[in-house]
Amino acid sequence: MANDAAHQKALEEMKEIVPYAVASKSGTDYDGSRFRIPFFNRVFIVHYPEIKVIEEGNSAPVPQYLEIILLHYLLQASGVPVTDEWIAYRQLPGSALFSARFMQMAVNPLLKAFGDEVEAFRKAGEAVGGIPIIRTGDVAFRFTALPRIPIACIYYQGEEGLASSVNILFDASAEHYLPTEDLSLLGVILVGALRKAKPK
Repeated sequence: MANDAAHQKALEEMKEIVPYAVASKSGTDYDGSRFRIPFFNRVFIVHYPEIKVIEEGNSAPVPQYLEIILLHYLLQASGVPVTDEWIAYRQLPGSALFSARFMQMAVNPLLKAFGDEVEAFRKAGEAVGGIPIIRTGDVAFRFTALPRIPIACIYYQGEEGLASSVNILFDASAEHYLPTEDLSLLGVILVGALRKAKPK
């Protein structure tokens, strides 16, 4: 099981960290026994040094893939500033391995969910905590996936002879905070939240 191996490796690597340095680089709070990590519009707690991951206000177990993302974020955070320069997923290092899956699991389902419903996209983006930004496109939001990983989601309203389209962009610094495969999962998680928030 690849996920089990990745999870175990992350747990082993967490034993070697300097927690206050990690908190500083990742933009998270560490109180001497736990990290508090905002994740989109949720908050997760990573207990340390005995690693236990829980969601604030939710007693349900945290899925393993999400634990891996949170641990990878703490382990990989380099502290480099967010650039405010947006790049496509395909511009991330090693993205060729995951680009097709990113389109299939994030971009295409987002477009399928909203189609030509620009106002529904606007309302869903606001409901999920998106901050409107000025971009080319008809509606664009900036979401804070993790403290130093903003994601932009842009909707282009179709016109006669031209279908609507969407794009999901990452800050150019994202590679300093998560592996490229994990970044694709952030897109998938965001799209799931937007689809769930779509007005009925």
